[in-house]
Amino acid sequence: MPALTGHFLDDQRYDLSRPESQEFYETMLGAYPKASSAQRLLAASGIDNASIDFAQPPRDYWMQALEVAARSGCTRRLAQNARSDRLIAAYHPRLDRLMGVSPALPEAPSLAKDPVVWRGEEVVTGAQETFLDVAFLHNGLCAAESVVRLTTATEEEKAFYGTGFLIATDTFLTNYHVLHDRNGRPVKRVDIWFDYEIGPEGRLRHVECYEGDVATIVGDAAHDWAILRSKKPIERSCRPLSLLPSKPVAKGDFVYIVQHPQGRPKKIGLLHNEVVDVSEDRVQYLTDTLPGSSGSPVCNELWEVVALHYRGIKGDTAKGDICKNEGILIERVVDGLTARGILQPAASR
Repeated sequence: MPALTGHFLDDQRYDLSRPESQEFYETMLGAYPKASSAQRLLAASGIDNASIDFAQPPRDYWMQALEVAARSGCTRRLAQNARSDRLIAAYHPRLDRLMGVSPALPEAPSLAKDPVVWRGEEVVTGAQETFLDVAFLHNGLCAAESVVRLTTATEEEKAFYGTGFLIATDTFLTNYHVLHDRNGRPVKRVDIWFDYEIGPEGRLRHVECYEGDVATIVGDAAHDWAILRSKKPIERSCRPLSLLPSKPVAKGDFVYIVQHPQGRPKKIGLLHNEVVDVSEDRVQYLTDTLPGSSGSPVCNELWEVVALHYRGIKGDTAKGDICKNEGILIERVVDGLTARGILQPAASR
């Protein structure tokens, strides 16, 4: 296998484990969704179109095209030609960054910790143990199967990304603001992608697509939740996530979020993930999220949903406050779903 070089555009293998490679793939997919325009750009970049199957969906032929481009050393030329295309001017700033010396978005800084006090031959480095049973990994993968990427289109034809998850065989929970525009009107279209993620072999998995039935959208702006049903039955065996955690979430707990940050392939946030505050309606935590993560399930170590993620909160440095993320306490969402007749009262379930 050819060795990777410093810049992803110069690699001879298209490595989707690199965030900048994922972002460039998403950029090409968004800028050139039609086979005809993709073929013209690829041909102009010296890439052999004959080795690419354009009968596939765009997400598949672009993945194949980037692999061919990398093997032939043409990925950088492809990016340069796209940057010269005035028809996709909206993508030029992103392409400028991706072609730069530091193409990846900066990572969030780690929080400083108090010095560890030595009390023996080995030590728990934080305020509490963080050991997890190995079953945590298996159960997390099972839970992740029910998490989907949502792509919405408004009346103004603007597209947005969000995250959602199954709570019944054909019903998805996400945020109200994911399924409504700024005026509170339901979106015009919703595309639901299962399995948009990098598999263990380093390649994108085959995506299973469904269309949401926008006529079924029901939600509550105050607690920022909404549900949506698919137009067709969900033909897969993944189990819906339960909204009835076995224990309440508390300050000092750790929470884990499966999500599609920036609409990228499915990720999991599980580092510096402490819960820092819990109120009657909200849960605040340090787990990483980005735009596109809205509507993600916030789970405890048993992979029970304890909150519905919906936003980040800017810290007030003058008061010594830190930046954090926030979710709606799942009990408030359940109250709303029950009041609308979507869920049965807990006593009868």
